Amino acid sequence: MSAPATQRRHRRLSLIPVTIASFAVAANSISVSNYFPPVIHSNRHVSCFANPQLKLSVGIGYRRRRQCCYAPARSSTELQPTALRASNTLDHDDDHSTEPPRTSFSKIFKHDLSVPAVLLASFLNLLGFTMASPIQPALGKHFSLPIGASFGSLSSAYPLGMLLGVFVWPTLSDVLGRKFVMSLTLFGSGMGLLLQSYGIRKCWTLEQFLTARVLTGCFAGNSPISKAYLADRGSLSSGGGRGELSKYLAWKDAASTLAFILGPVFGGLVYQLCGRGVLGVTGESNRISFVILCSAVASLLASMAIMLFVKNTGSSGVKIPRSPAVAHDNKNEDKDTIIDATKDGECDTSTTELISCPLGSTLWAGVASVAVVSSLYHAADSTFFAFFPTLLQNRLHVGTQAVGMALTSFAIVSFAMSAFVSSRFLKAFGPVTACTTGLGAVGTGLWTLGYAASLPAGINMGVTAAFILGASALYYIGVPLFGPSVPTMLLLCVPAHKRGAVMGFDGAVNTLARVISPLVIGEIHRVKGAGACFRVAGSCAYAAVGVALFRRHLVLRKMFGKSSSATPADAK
Repeated sequence: MSAPATQRRHRRLSLIPVTIASFAVAANSISVSNYFPPVIHSNRHVSCFANPQLKLSVGIGYRRRRQCCYAPARSSTELQPTALRASNTLDHDDDHSTEPPRTSFSKIFKHDLSVPAVLLASFLNLLGFTMASPIQPALGKHFSLPIGASFGSLSSAYPLGMLLGVFVWPTLSDVLGRKFVMSLTLFGSGMGLLLQSYGIRKCWTLEQFLTARVLTGCFAGNSPISKAYLADRGSLSSGGGRGELSKYLAWKDAASTLAFILGPVFGGLVYQLCGRGVLGVTGESNRISFVILCSAVASLLASMAIMLFVKNTGSSGVKIPRSPAVAHDNKNEDKDTIIDATKDGECDTSTTELISCPLGSTLWAGVASVAVVSSLYHAADSTFFAFFPTLLQNRLHVGTQAVGMALTSFAIVSFAMSAFVSSRFLKAFGPVTACTTGLGAVGTGLWTLGYAASLPAGINMGVTAAFILGASALYYIGVPLFGPSVPTMLLLCVPAHKRGAVMGFDGAVNTLARVISPLVIGEIHRVKGAGACFRVAGSCAYAAVGVALFRRHLVLRKMFGKSSSATPADAK
């Protein structure tokens, strides 16, 4: 063997003891670290030598130096090896339970997602409702219904059940809590839609299908409960009041409008894809049934979102705090309950009194006035959605998918108004101005639709389309201006523990208008034509404007009369 090779071999052999010693030192340091605390490299360590007063103490002895630069001595249990400490911990599991490590899914529940979950549930619930709007003419053909009162019964059956639902469920939410009742109503709506889908598939009679629709309507009530819940949360948040309330309601209106954007598109698209056999569904009845089935799934997902992410605001009404702080009750076993109280734990009675009723000097006078205005609007609104798709098909000769695209295009305009204009307009000019401005736009749009529907059949199609599309855009501009104003006026009029009942009363009155108006105006449509139908609906909106302005005039006159009569007494 040559000399260079021998030298390389000796060099490699000399590395073996060094390697063994390195592993031994590493193993020793690992075992020692289980018994002795490590040196703390922190600002305290640095300050021991940076502070002149501590320099002398460092030189006194090792013990003082160790106290300064090392962590405090640990107990005998802590000085045990890691494995032994783990075994002792397992032995004492009955006395001290350890918290499991947080996963990414559990971290989601750590944050308060109540308001986003309510908005998501409103979106999903209305998404299912709006998905069925393009198939309304197909439903009429399925049951061989002529345009008139019998066709309007398809739109009246669901609100008939709502008469019970919107009155009972919001009132129960004041007692049982908003979260449970919201989830229950959404689940019931989903199951009712499943029943409707099954009935269409099995070719039920019109009476059987309408019964299923009435049963589905009995579980309605999510909308007034969610508005009451947002009012509760608005009163709990910092800077609560009309600003927070109008912001939350504008967000809810935007979420609802987003459903009106996407729902008709999805409904028309699913209907067309089923017709082409893409989704494996064939036959006219099966196509309608599948669209209603998708609506049912959306409602069930909304119910799940409420159950998982919403925190309840109390079971018997919310105590409005004097301060914006929110106190959490640790003694309460239900961790989903937020309890807000004053500093001394009592309700501030001053905030539960009548705050401001723009349309009434007393609570129930204001509530009744707002309910009349709202019911007139809903009479006009139900007419629009019952007969507008038929107007598009008869006058512009478009199909179901085109109707869905048109409704989506108009809903984009409404969404832009809800997201960027409505809350700012309401804060700047007040709820009464927002209410009357929106109703004026709605009434003008409906009257223009009545004029377009009365144009002769031989007139240029472009002129008719321009009138119809322009009037529809004006209608969708007015709806988001009006939308947040009514619940804002109602929820500012009532104390927290009556919000559900008042919103339920308003919902029942609105539902009654939605039950009657399609039947009455549908008969007008059959006798007088589409033009008279939309003009009557526009007149309802103008009547609501008149009621709101008249009631506001009476309230202002009474207020100024009191102030003028109080001035001489103050002067004395």
